[in-house]
Amino acid sequence: MRMTISEIAKLANVSKSAVSIVLNNKAGVSEETRSKVQAIIDKYNYSPNQIAQSLAARETKSIGLVIKEIDNPYFAKLMRGVYDACSQLGYSVLLGSSELSPEKETEIIKTLVSKRVDGLIISPLQNEEADFTYLADLLNDSYPLVMLGVVTNYSTNVVDIDNVKAAYDAVSYLIEQGHTRIGHFAGPARSGHGQKRLEGYKQALIDHNIPIDKNYIVPVEPYTPDGYLAGKELFSSRTEHPSAIFCYNDLVAIGLINALTELGIEVPEDVSVMGFDNIDFGEYVRIPLTTVQMPAYEIGKSAANLLVKQISSSASPLIEKVILDHRVIKRASVSKKVE
Repeated sequence: MRMTISEIAKLANVSKSAVSIVLNNKAGVSEETRSKVQAIIDKYNYSPNQIAQSLAARETKSIGLVIKEIDNPYFAKLMRGVYDACSQLGYSVLLGSSELSPEKETEIIKTLVSKRVDGLIISPLQNEEADFTYLADLLNDSYPLVMLGVVTNYSTNVVDIDNVKAAYDAVSYLIEQGHTRIGHFAGPARSGHGQKRLEGYKQALIDHNIPIDKNYIVPVEPYTPDGYLAGKELFSSRTEHPSAIFCYNDLVAIGLINALTELGIEVPEDVSVMGFDNIDFGEYVRIPLTTVQMPAYEIGKSAANLLVKQISSSASPLIEKVILDHRVIKRASVSKKVE
């Protein structure tokens, strides 16, 4: 674990400001104090992180926004919410996209901090490769921060929906329509939202006494071609197909519908398809998409408001979790199961 300025000060029996003076090579402490502090710095190979350095030079009236995918329509709506709220509050926004790379995510965060943004909004990657050292450093330095999703074992400000409940409601709606063979095109392992939606899918089946068929759970990447390829494989290789598929997001659902159409499988007469996110053009595709509304714009706006509230507060920040409402949007891609 990285040593902190507070720990150096404690070991040297000096104030944190004295440690800061030594780190920044400024006048204001005795040579004895400087030597004592420097010896501890050398012993533990301490190097000041960019977070601590930036805190001394605020504020810049700017925030950093870190998303996962620049070309995902969901994030376009979320960005608009952040930008609109920040514009009203007098803040500018610096944008970075990890493009699903944990290394790039960490590098973007370091870069934004080095530019002395006053706080960060982060949509975090959460697979096994994710390194949350950056998050530990941010929290250790009381850096203003809002996460778009809960990160297990870290207490942060969060703005999100209840993804477990949203998926549960989506699958329950399919069950209400008479479907019992329900598949799930599940999100990638790196997606915290994807794991929550998978949990909600399973819980809905359990609560309705429907067996979980592992062959009906297909992990996919979050894009239209991935839904298309997964649909082609699933519906070409089995004699008994699901009568409904709940998809991780709308892009996957649209790809699936294209695959089913090519295979001569009618939507929704033969297979019902449900998405997630309620992206703008989902209503206008050839078969209007039944989906779950993920209030992306409102999430972005709420995150920006919460972050600026934290930046502006002189008191010790309280951890807030803002959980926004979702709802099932009923369109033509889902119909009742006719036996």
